[in-house]
Amino acid sequence: MRIILISIIGFAIFQEISSEYASAQSFRKGGGEYNAQRTVTIPAGKSYSVVMTEFLHHGEIAPDGKNLMVVSQGKVVPSRVLQVGPGDFCRLAFQPIRGQNEYDILYGGKPSDEPPPAWTSTDGLLLETREFKRCNLNNFNAIREAFDSSKPIGADYVPAVHHAENPFTLKTEPFLSRYSGILNIPSSGKYGFMTSSQDASFLLIDGKLAVSAPGRHGPVHRAFRGSRQDIQLSAGPHKFEYYHAAAGPNATMVAAWEINPKDAKPQQPALIPAEHFRAERIGRLPANNLTLRTMKTAPDFAAVIGGDVPLPDNDLALVGVSFRDLSPRALSNQGKLQWDFGDGQTGDATRPEHVYLRPGIYAVKLTYRRAGKDAEIANKIEIDRTNLTRRESIQGQERGHSLDDYLKILETYDPKKLDAVSLRQLVLAFEAKSLNSENRPEEAKRYLKKAVQAGMAGFAADSAAAGDEELARLARIIGPMARIGLGDSAAALAIWKGAIERIKSPDLNAECRIAAADILITDLAKPAEAKPLLDAAAAHLGKARGGALDSAFERVFGDYYAAAGDGQSARKAYLAAEQALGKARNFIESTAWKGARSRSAEAFIKEQRFDRAAEELFSWQREFPTEAIEGYLNLLFCKFFIGRELYDAAVAQAERLQAVNADSAYVDQILLLAAECELRRGKQDRALATLHSILKDYPGSPLAPLVKKEIEMLEQGRRVRDEGREK
Repeated sequence: MRIILISIIGFAIFQEISSEYASAQSFRKGGGEYNAQRTVTIPAGKSYSVVMTEFLHHGEIAPDGKNLMVVSQGKVVPSRVLQVGPGDFCRLAFQPIRGQNEYDILYGGKPSDEPPPAWTSTDGLLLETREFKRCNLNNFNAIREAFDSSKPIGADYVPAVHHAENPFTLKTEPFLSRYSGILNIPSSGKYGFMTSSQDASFLLIDGKLAVSAPGRHGPVHRAFRGSRQDIQLSAGPHKFEYYHAAAGPNATMVAAWEINPKDAKPQQPALIPAEHFRAERIGRLPANNLTLRTMKTAPDFAAVIGGDVPLPDNDLALVGVSFRDLSPRALSNQGKLQWDFGDGQTGDATRPEHVYLRPGIYAVKLTYRRAGKDAEIANKIEIDRTNLTRRESIQGQERGHSLDDYLKILETYDPKKLDAVSLRQLVLAFEAKSLNSENRPEEAKRYLKKAVQAGMAGFAADSAAAGDEELARLARIIGPMARIGLGDSAAALAIWKGAIERIKSPDLNAECRIAAADILITDLAKPAEAKPLLDAAAAHLGKARGGALDSAFERVFGDYYAAAGDGQSARKAYLAAEQALGKARNFIESTAWKGARSRSAEAFIKEQRFDRAAEELFSWQREFPTEAIEGYLNLLFCKFFIGRELYDAAVAQAERLQAVNADSAYVDQILLLAAECELRRGKQDRALATLHSILKDYPGSPLAPLVKKEIEMLEQGRRVRDEGREK
């Protein structure tokens, strides 16, 4: 059986308003005075026993819906508030009066003491869902009692028992539900009922169990002998109830029947047709012409969630929403509109398409400025991923719900006005585009730069982003993007310094200082500037330390000591860094991991894929801090920095290894590379001095013949230059 999924944002019925507002009315009725009024018009020739309408109530309706009344020609009509929320969403049903086409919905303010007339209609099948409450799923009475005592989520008239998930919320979580109505049997006979559900379900006819599927289980996809329960029913109305409990995130609710079945095994089960619940008597109409007690001509709008775009390895999706201005022409023809989408972003289009970077409830405001005065309305709207079938999802992508289409909107955002979580999402959206552009290097780099630039806005003094944990998460993302992905160590340093200014938590602030010091020492060869940062980090961390943060602190301090020429203190710090990581890997495992890191890094350097090489090198350094003593890590770092033309950093690696372990098997190789860097920096004398030190300190090096040739060539070149100057 095909399961239908319904979106909660079905309230957005777009309709043009063809006339201007009449003069403001008095919203007094039955001793109450209401704040707002909307009008529902039944088209000529239509006859309904129940009218359904949905609208945004701009914060005026109480959670219990009691400050609402429906009137026609001054007469109160029976009404039922089926759902209030999430946000400012309201779903309302009322019983129209024969011969009357115009109905006013009064709401907000002080409610009337006059209760609405009793509800009398028996048409339609009403679905209600409520919050899940733990109960015995094998016992019908337990489920019914749990439903009766649970908090309502939403309700609506539906054509049949045929749903998956909860249609009144965008969240996937356990819930309880009940379908209730009058089943009109056309002729007396035997009727066989079946249920397919996840989890427990119980179908009752005239208060008696007709068929049940107790306990936790999946839906039945194929009817089998014994799954149908046959009962004799007389022609006419019968009370119908269907209770359901979904104990997990997935749900299915289906009721089917066979009329006068010939065989004990179901042959052609079908959904109970909507006409047997008189569903055609339920009308759905828009609530238009918003008027406020304090404002004759009020703005109005509607919103529809059109789809979403997931980001890689991310529980939060980007959500696309269509807004439409439903304000009267008295405003739209003469005023200038402005949208505030509740996420720091604004717009001035009549029908804007907006992308929310994460789910949530947003206060959206529409303002019209006319004759120097503002008229505005604000509604809280729930934004989340919609429940779509696979087919609908594919169609949604065809309608423009793709990352590329969303980026056209996202690139217009002001990142300084985003909260920290939304800003992180914006960064990840740009990064996702960069990853998708792997075969287009220039485009990939451009979007990675956008990601870093957007994220850096979060550390500006006037940024809306806040919260130490969230800001730290943001820095951990864009800091490596700048340092590794773009090779922009200066930008990475600026990110961490910005984080230092905004993050107050001692441990998180210390983490930022350590990261900044690491860049100063390793990438920029400025150890003196790193020392105050490390001292401040030590003060923040205190004595009770351990784990990855303490390991990073000790390792970076080791790099500082090495850069300062204090090899003994450096070795001590590197050993402390490794011990802080806790349980060490065994020799075989460690050797395997080191070998994998080194081989990958070397291969990426040869291929000039320096971002991937950096990932391997920094991971290797972080996992095995004492590798800075052995020397091969330093050698590959040196080659990496040469590839990125960071010659100061490359030379610093050679000097650090000499200080930490002058007997390393890799010292002669890294010194030869350092001499090459000195030449590229135009420092020939320093290059010659480095080459001579290799011959002096490592006379047995297999590189000695090559070094001698290099010295000879350099000295010969210098003699030629000197002779030229003398002439």
